[in-house]
Amino acid sequence: MPAAERDAILDQVESLLVATADYGDAALDGCVQQVLAELRRRLRMDVVFVSKFENGQRVFKLVDTAPGRDVIRAGQGDPLEQSWCHHIVNGRLPGLMKDAQPYRVSGAAPATPLEIGTHLSVPVVLKDGRVFGTLCAFAFYVDNDVSLQDVWRLRAVADLIAQRIEPK
Repeated sequence: MPAAERDAILDQVESLLVATADYGDAALDGCVQQVLAELRRRLRMDVVFVSKFENGQRVFKLVDTAPGRDVIRAGQGDPLEQSWCHHIVNGRLPGLMKDAQPYRVSGAAPATPLEIGTHLSVPVVLKDGRVFGTLCAFAFYVDNDVSLQDVWRLRAVADLIAQRIEPK
């Protein structure tokens, strides 16, 4: 996808997230759900989600999946230490894995029942520096066209989501 088209994602995301004045966990609503759907579609991923780290768990707050790919749902969770999200936030895994297979095979990535091909993830960081959770996107196939620019776009969206979670 051309860079100009991908940058249009950020314009659309910003307009959606700035459109309403709700804040807090409740602000992770239909507006952000639309953002996730657009990200998933434009980045050609199978799943995009926002997670929250709470009480030693990674909890999926919002999830958007491609048709027939509903492998996780909002409200589900798992132990934080067993999540790729936690390992990425702590620097044990990279935020961009074009091909996740070597990380799975080597044991660097915690075992998962999902056969993830490509994985992108960035932390959602609040103003005070606390990590709320992550914004992640993954595909069940290897997408050699993803790049650090896609991670930067995800980072920009995660920053906008963080602003939406916290009052100004």
